[in-house]
Amino acid sequence: MPDYHYIQHEDIRRFAYEAFKAVGCTEEVADLTSYALWLTGVRGVDSHAIRLLPHYVAGVEQGRINPDPNFQIESRAPATAVFDADHTFGHAATMRAMRHAISLAEAIGVGMVVVKNSSHNGAMGTYGLEAAKNSMIGMAMTNASSSVRSPNSKTSFFGTNPTCIAAPMLNEDPFCFDATPVPFSVNKVKTYAEDDNPLPDLTYAADKEGHPTTDASLAAQMLPIGDYKGFGFLMMADVMSSLLSGMPSGDNVASMYKTPLSEHRRLAHFCMAVNIASFRDVEEFKRDLQHTADKIRQQPRMNDDVPVMVPGDPEKATTEHRKANGIPVKDIDFDRLSELAGNLGIGILQAV
Repeated sequence: MPDYHYIQHEDIRRFAYEAFKAVGCTEEVADLTSYALWLTGVRGVDSHAIRLLPHYVAGVEQGRINPDPNFQIESRAPATAVFDADHTFGHAATMRAMRHAISLAEAIGVGMVVVKNSSHNGAMGTYGLEAAKNSMIGMAMTNASSSVRSPNSKTSFFGTNPTCIAAPMLNEDPFCFDATPVPFSVNKVKTYAEDDNPLPDLTYAADKEGHPTTDASLAAQMLPIGDYKGFGFLMMADVMSSLLSGMPSGDNVASMYKTPLSEHRRLAHFCMAVNIASFRDVEEFKRDLQHTADKIRQQPRMNDDVPVMVPGDPEKATTEHRKANGIPVKDIDFDRLSELAGNLGIGILQAV
């Protein structure tokens, strides 16, 4: 098992912000992207958090990511917009797009924005939660490079294409379901391979010939949950992001790691904000969602030691724990980040 450094959670955001500024990012891009990495880290989605910072910095230095974008918004109808990210960080672009969707929803009840010419944008929960903080229902989706084996095929076509829905609750942080229709993300499989750990079982991944495997180092393709049902969710996200924005689709999406860092990825994302007040009283909605969640949690347990949870409960518990005790960063990642700090001339991460 790997060893960890535990980093004070606010220092994660400071470190990412300083790194982005050091490579020429604008104030807005550095602020929004570092916020996304921080939020992902405190919620426990380590595969998409600070460990990716060296890759992102290399993307700026080698030309894939534009640190000083000229954002463009085109509206063809009152409730919709197309947001051109100008090849900057997907985190900053998607947050701006979601905020625009929120402004549309404030005016007319719903806002839908597709993002084009973007890059990797991390975990979708970041953007769904932004809408929920504004007393709205938020949805976010993205395409990704081909990595999930199609049912009865030897090869992959769609990426993991995650989807999120978030909504405000009465007495706690928002409900947030953020997932891909595969058991693990590609980045999480990479962490298993780095740690020399086997995957849980044969339903997670397949080798390059399409055969299921538990050897993370041989995992070349993910497997969709529920076979064709999970595959259908992948295609849904592709339709709403790739096809709606006119960006590369399916197996034409550029790879995060295999495509040269000098080339843009031209990723696409989808954001939607639904103004609850356009349908009913917001506080009553929050009360009813709270009641639903509480009833689920109170259901009789099969195992008394394991709680019945609603989506997002593990992330809420992780957030509370990590804000108090620090965010774990594996030694190998801490060393990479320390080297990055030296190269960029910024302060290293400080352990708790």
